[in-house]
Amino acid sequence: MMRVVLYRLATLVTAAALGSVGGGGSLGAQPAFRGRLPVTDAMRPFVAIDTALIALIDVTVIDGTGAPAAAHQTVIVRDGRIAAVGAVGAIAVPSGALRLERPGYTVIPGLVGLHEHSYFGGVKRVTQMSTSGPLLYLAHGVTTAMSAGSMLPYQERAMKQAIDAGRIPGPDFLITGPYLDGAATSSTNARPLSTPAEAQRIIAYWASEGATWVKVQGRISRAMLRVVIQAAHARGLKVTGHLCSVTFAEAAAAGIDALQHGFITASDYVPGKQPDICPPENMRIQSTIDPGTSAVQASIRRLATSGVSVVSTLAVYESFSRERFRLDTAAMAMLDPEVRREVEANYAALGAEGGLTVSPALLKNMMRWEYDFVQAGGLLGAGSDPWGTGFLPGFGNIRNFEMLREAGFTPEAAIRIMTLNGARILGREREVGAITVGRQADLVLVQGNPAVNPQDLYRIVTVFRAGVGFDAQALRKAARGLVGVR
Repeated sequence: MMRVVLYRLATLVTAAALGSVGGGGSLGAQPAFRGRLPVTDAMRPFVAIDTALIALIDVTVIDGTGAPAAAHQTVIVRDGRIAAVGAVGAIAVPSGALRLERPGYTVIPGLVGLHEHSYFGGVKRVTQMSTSGPLLYLAHGVTTAMSAGSMLPYQERAMKQAIDAGRIPGPDFLITGPYLDGAATSSTNARPLSTPAEAQRIIAYWASEGATWVKVQGRISRAMLRVVIQAAHARGLKVTGHLCSVTFAEAAAAGIDALQHGFITASDYVPGKQPDICPPENMRIQSTIDPGTSAVQASIRRLATSGVSVVSTLAVYESFSRERFRLDTAAMAMLDPEVRREVEANYAALGAEGGLTVSPALLKNMMRWEYDFVQAGGLLGAGSDPWGTGFLPGFGNIRNFEMLREAGFTPEAAIRIMTLNGARILGREREVGAITVGRQADLVLVQGNPAVNPQDLYRIVTVFRAGVGFDAQALRKAARGLVGVR
């Protein structure tokens, strides 16, 4: 009965949220609140904790700064902000606080996702996840999410507006508008740009509609990329890209803010690379490139000191590996039954001729490249990039943690990549990304300790967004069976 009630509730939330959004009115770059997140009637069924003064007592804290995990800590939340953090006994619990004594639990900052999507593609359809996406992201600890391009940008805009208005629970979404590409694009989902004036007009329009980032694709020219970057920066927007025709080094020199996917999309290493041309063998040849060579290491050091950031999406590329990837039964339960069959068909076809295949050797190279980028001083964030391989919002963000650990990062460094580094890339590090006094109380309460057992990060109990605690299980139940239809 509970599943039916929550399913119907999610349906009603979608109708109320998206049906009442309509057009008109730009979206602000920040939510309208500075204190505790306002709780509306639509959000209330998912809220477990709604009080101004909270004390999380005797928890382990991984604070997002990279500092070692600290056991037996108390975290005080007052009016949506972190008021105090310290050892049990050293921090006085204020009178009237809701006392949550949670030995055996861990608190981390809310995750900051830098390659998220509100649409579900890669199957026989492209559908908007305006209900299921926000629910699943929030259920898995993602409290801030940047959409790295949209196939349905107006629906994404409406979804963000609905979240900001409290008509549906979800993370703080930063939208990018449609994919932008060069005139030679082969994508039917990207907006081709032929002239500087056209690029400037499109960017001005989406800036007025609330976009805070712009996403470019892999067949843009160096000249057009420079136009896009200049136009975006002039309006206070940042630019990210899934590149190919332009190398990472060229994009960094042009002033791009963030590079998506890392080593696998870097055409810098393709022999005979022609200017402004996307090599057809890109994303495959990297499996034959040794990241440890002096030439690659030199390129990593130059990139790390250029000021450009990189977004890790290791886990989504693992989903193209026949040798490594297995469909997650918990994630599959979130899919509409017909969409699930399509995802299962995709999985059965992994490794087929002509399809994208990512070998374990290539994944190993990707991990090595990202680890070395960070060691060289580079700023690395992370995102999930949900796709029709069975890779879903939230689930993918947590799988990234396991893969960053496999790449050689300590638990604390991996959490920093997924939290404070992401906040820095978005320019929000003063507000979110770490458990320190004064920041917004975006927190994730986990049963267990992911610093000891990485899989414990899947055991999320409560997700706080600006001091309001959401029941992770209720969010997941409401999303069950909806991915691919709403």
